[in-house]
Amino acid sequence: MRQLTGFWKIAVSILVAVWSAFLLYTALTVALHPVLQGSISLSFGLAIVFLSYPLSSAMARRAKGAMRVLLFGSESSPSLLDLILLALSLAPCIYIMYAWEVIVRNPGQYEMYQLYIGSVLILALLEGTRRSLGIIIPLLVMGFLLYALYGENIPGRFGHGGFGLEEVLYQLYLMTEGVWGLLTDMTSRLIALFVIFGPVLFATGVGKTFMDIAKLGGGRIRGGPGHVAVIASSFFGMLSGSAVANVATTGAFTIPTMKRMGFPPPFAGAVEATASSGGQIMPPIMGAGAFIMAEFMNVPYLTVMVGAILPAILFYFGVGAGVYVEACRYGLGTMPKEMMPKVREVFHPRQLMVFVLPVGTLLVLLVMLLPPQMCAAWALVVTMGVFLLTGGPLSGKGIWERIKIIWEGYFRAILTALAWLMVMMSCVQVAVSLISLTGFGVKVSQLIIELAGTHISLALGAAMLTALILGMGMTTTAAYVIAAAVLIPAMAGLNMPLLASHLFVFYFAVFSGLTPPVCIAVYTGAAIAEAKWIPTAWISIRLAASAFVLPFYFMFNTAYLMQGTAIEIILLVVGGLAAMLFIQGGVMGYMSRHLTYVERALYIAGGLVMLAGGKWAWIGLAVGGVGYLLMRFDVQIPIIGVRGSAVEMIKND
Repeated sequence: MRQLTGFWKIAVSILVAVWSAFLLYTALTVALHPVLQGSISLSFGLAIVFLSYPLSSAMARRAKGAMRVLLFGSESSPSLLDLILLALSLAPCIYIMYAWEVIVRNPGQYEMYQLYIGSVLILALLEGTRRSLGIIIPLLVMGFLLYALYGENIPGRFGHGGFGLEEVLYQLYLMTEGVWGLLTDMTSRLIALFVIFGPVLFATGVGKTFMDIAKLGGGRIRGGPGHVAVIASSFFGMLSGSAVANVATTGAFTIPTMKRMGFPPPFAGAVEATASSGGQIMPPIMGAGAFIMAEFMNVPYLTVMVGAILPAILFYFGVGAGVYVEACRYGLGTMPKEMMPKVREVFHPRQLMVFVLPVGTLLVLLVMLLPPQMCAAWALVVTMGVFLLTGGPLSGKGIWERIKIIWEGYFRAILTALAWLMVMMSCVQVAVSLISLTGFGVKVSQLIIELAGTHISLALGAAMLTALILGMGMTTTAAYVIAAAVLIPAMAGLNMPLLASHLFVFYFAVFSGLTPPVCIAVYTGAAIAEAKWIPTAWISIRLAASAFVLPFYFMFNTAYLMQGTAIEIILLVVGGLAAMLFIQGGVMGYMSRHLTYVERALYIAGGLVMLAGGKWAWIGLAVGGVGYLLMRFDVQIPIIGVRGSAVEMIKND
């Protein structure tokens, strides 16, 4: 991304200011038609993307003379091509703003020139997404475009009746199910406010409060820096919605601290990558995909938030258990006292007020079932008001300094997150529309249902792999949306619970960021830790073991989603926490001493059985108990159960 200066920075600043005001105004006062709201926001997103992201970052640094002026620009200014593309991309959006009522009221009627304009918008979305996020999503969208145009030539199940270019363009540009569909509407109306809320909250000092609370909560436990990373990343992840941004933000502190305290570099990078990825499943403020999930199901966001609480707690307890057993393995202690914040400073009323009032406002309004975008807008207003009044001296200079801090939060949020998210979501909406148009999702659903005829676990395994593969190289939101379009109809056909099905897909879309070969969160953590990415990815998967097994359990036991009696839920929590400790001890290979492979297998099996709940919890406890007894009395079984030395066990892991 360019670091714009001079006139171009002023131009983008104006775009940011006007877009921010538009979003706040519409959230608080008036609800525009989705087509109008989406076209206005998309025009801002496309303009900022084409000004801020060059045709090629490498060439923008190296190109000189005419090539720089015409094609690539510089690291601080756009090229002539960028400005031409900006103008071309705005034209279709402006036309929709002008003619949206006629288009909406007269479906099926169009002129050829409208389709030409629409084709320009599709190309602009593909190029804008490529510039800001890479080639993966545009390639996927182009694949669905080709499938729509030429799928009639495919024999067998996945062929279709065929669609002409004219029909496809009409569907994408002039139908509310096309570019202007749910994802564009959700991003422009709802998600945008939450994307802005996090950075503005951080700019007002909440980031320091989060980190200090994490130090107080995790620093006193064995393996302190690792627990600080887990707690801080869960806080930051709730608001950022981006695992990579979370790793980069909190990892800059937590990873060097973990290394300095004795954790190996791959483990330090893995803890941060795993915990940061989990932020998107952690209520009360989850990733953007959670809001889309609520819209897909036509339920209040509160329903999704409540359902996600228990799996998120078990996940983070599992990661913390992994950190603890690894700290025991290496003989590491707590954080030094000199690195711990003072309690009275952390819980000073002024420090807490900046966090408690905005987040409290958001939660109260969400519980009142007000529209989420209105909740976020009021939380933003409270954030700005509290910071202006309590963030320092009430002099003119002091207030002006705080206004500049708030502005930096808005500017950073829109420039580094919302602009490309707006363009990307509209691009993904193209893929979702084509999946619906061609019936591709139905065809995949039929295949999965057929697998379920053999065994339902095969169908769920296929769904898991599909979500993981689709998530490679894509943002969580894009991966979830596309995977949900393909997989949810199949799960509905198998009579799976709706909320459980969506969370199943969402979990694997989130944690695809940890699975090789494309594991962006791991790459980021490994880079900060100066470690090789493959060992870091392997440790990340082991730390996140619960995330890969819990979805299979809540598909069959919705008490995990807070849909059950109080006693059922309490017993699941108690058994689940014990199961997490068993599983992490088994996958990490250590409890109070290094485990043999037999003991590891017994711990893992016991934990997995315990998660089933009911009478199975006692059976699992017994199986894990056998592993504990073998470890406690140092029973070694020839060949398969020999306990190696500490050095050998660490090397093997």
